[in-house]
Amino acid sequence: MIFPHYLLPETKLLLVYIAKAKYNIQENISWCKNGDYAGATIHENKTFFICTNTILKGYNANSYLNETVNHEAVHAIHGCIGLRPLGIPLAMMPLPPRKMADINRSIALTKHEWMRRQEHEAFWLEDKPKLILKYMKHFCF
Repeated sequence: MIFPHYLLPETKLLLVYIAKAKYNIQENISWCKNGDYAGATIHENKTFFICTNTILKGYNANSYLNETVNHEAVHAIHGCIGLRPLGIPLAMMPLPPRKMADINRSIALTKHEWMRRQEHEAFWLEDKPKLILKYMKHFCF
């Protein structure tokens, strides 16, 4: 795997905890081929994957790679609690219009309208790896 070389220390630590939560960490799996995904967490088989090749083709790849790992780490936490939201009040998670549009794109791609709240949490937390670590320790271990 090449993507860990691009990660900030806190995000690298998240990978350790994701593995401890028994997720199989993979890179550039078949879901990545058409470029629709930057990463995902498949709860049915506990697969956590990052589409490094897709991300590295884009603008500001290092930042986007860290955000993607952080975002998917939040979904791994959701998996630890039965796919329920973490419970952060929406009023405490303001997102810019661009991120709200990203939520809509994600829901359209997955067809999982019931995951809208979890997507909101993941987008809000993706630049807060220390807080994600706190939630992971609380909910997964």
